[in-house]
Amino acid sequence: MRKFISNKFTLFALGILFVIALWIILSLCFDTNGGIFPSPINTFARFTELLREPYSYQCLGQTFKRMLVGFSISFAAALIVGIFAGNHQPLYDFLKPLMTVIKSIPTVALVFLFVVLLTPKDAPILVVIVICFPILYEAVANGIRKVDPQIVQAARVDGARYFKRVLVVKLPLAISYVIVGVVSSFSLSFKIEIMAEVITGTTSNGLGSVIHFVQQEDPTELTSVFAYSLFAIIFMLLFTLLEQIIKQVLIKQKD
Repeated sequence: MRKFISNKFTLFALGILFVIALWIILSLCFDTNGGIFPSPINTFARFTELLREPYSYQCLGQTFKRMLVGFSISFAAALIVGIFAGNHQPLYDFLKPLMTVIKSIPTVALVFLFVVLLTPKDAPILVVIVICFPILYEAVANGIRKVDPQIVQAARVDGARYFKRVLVVKLPLAISYVIVGVVSSFSLSFKIEIMAEVITGTTSNGLGSVIHFVQQEDPTELTSVFAYSLFAIIFMLLFTLLEQIIKQVLIKQKD
């Protein structure tokens, strides 16, 4: 019984039930007309209706596509910069203030900045790039910095050149840190993309833009807002579960 309760996946499932119970309680306390704080029943009823509408999948697909574009660019840049910073301590120290500043900038401020500098359509992608870059960069750089120097020295003695030592020796040994950074920032990038779409309100056929539209159409009826948000919540829960599985596999490999 104790093993069943202590199992992470069991606790994860119990946590979901707790969230639903809390949702019901808050709905009973604050929902006065059935729409301000809709109950799980009303939300899931509207959600099942959205599941039958092709437009819902179109919005979800567009948001996911833009998120993937931003995340891929961010990962590629972080991989290149992280490799060099991980191998050169002066560069790592030089970039540390920049990474701290980027992580400290409010996401909303970045959205407004990119809307002014570029176009509202491109702003969500750029926000994903900027927000995810420090996380991915530190995962790559720190992973390379923690590689055992004796292994690198052995490769040097065997005649391995600089790029071979980095790409064939260091990077594969740092891959577990990179994977953790990727799974930690991937779901975050999806949430950021939706939030940026909501703020700009002009990104066509996006999950965030449709949430913005239905809220503007009737601010007192939030059932559709909750239902559309449920797409993102389910995705986040599934990816969080996947993240736990990946981390457990990596821990077992280390042991």
